[in-house]
Amino acid sequence: MNWQEKITRWCARSERSKAEVLKRLKEWEVPNSEANSFLVKLVSLDFVNQTRFLSAFTNDHFHLKQWGPYKIGEGLRAKGCSSKEISSALSVLTPEIVAEKLTQVLNSRLQTYPSDPTSNRPRLIRYLQSRGFSLEMILSSIKSI
Repeated sequence: MNWQEKITRWCARSERSKAEVLKRLKEWEVPNSEANSFLVKLVSLDFVNQTRFLSAFTNDHFHLKQWGPYKIGEGLRAKGCSSKEISSALSVLTPEIVAEKLTQVLNSRLQTYPSDPTSNRPRLIRYLQSRGFSLEMILSSIKSI
């Protein structure tokens, strides 16, 4: 199987960003000119669609992995997305939706560690920040407990 078939199958399995595809082709030591021209072909055949990738990544990581907007933004940046693409992808996450998800994550954490909000508040705040939520939202959510 040649590299063109391999990359096509790899792109068919999951949504991929353009940068991910180029990185994989570079790892396989495919010349840049061939890699770029094949990427154009993959885009035209709809194996690679940046908008669809951004939407899928944002949706999956927010709903399934329970990441906050900051962590999703960093994840997209690590995948090679531009700031403009990241801000457009995160625009679907309204403050109300994010606050609701933060409450879910906080309640889940409190079920696992019931004494956290009173005895170890800094640890709880660090945990929620590591999930990608803003400090302002975290503090207002903890006050409402």
